[in-house]
Amino acid sequence: MVTLDQIAIVVEEDDASNRMVPALLRELLDALDGFLRDGTRHCLDLATLPLGHAGRHALEEALGQGEIDARVSVLGSSRVRETAFTGIWWLRHEDDNGALLCEQIEVTDLPEILRADRGDIEAASARLAALAASLN
Repeated sequence: MVTLDQIAIVVEEDDASNRMVPALLRELLDALDGFLRDGTRHCLDLATLPLGHAGRHALEEALGQGEIDARVSVLGSSRVRETAFTGIWWLRHEDDNGALLCEQIEVTDLPEILRADRGDIEAASARLAALAASLN
């Protein structure tokens, strides 16, 4: 008797998701132009798009890799990667077990997750002042 785990399942993607890539690139171009014009930030949540593995790969290949690749470790792990198009960022957020929580493309000068919180900066200033005072 054959059990379910012995049955090979092959999932084939049609290229509908690949056909989305040009439309997404146009959306990102419009968003980049909007950011340059008036500072409007834009975010694409990739989970909400009918974009299969092949389409996601095609989009990632089209956008390429930029100069910045940062990791943030707060409540899991986040990777913030600049694409080859300055101002377009690919963000991937995972939980502590490495499961994908969210994947987005942001159009902005600097993604919010990389900005230092003003309260944290004030606390750092106080700590640095105390350290400098202790060395005198």
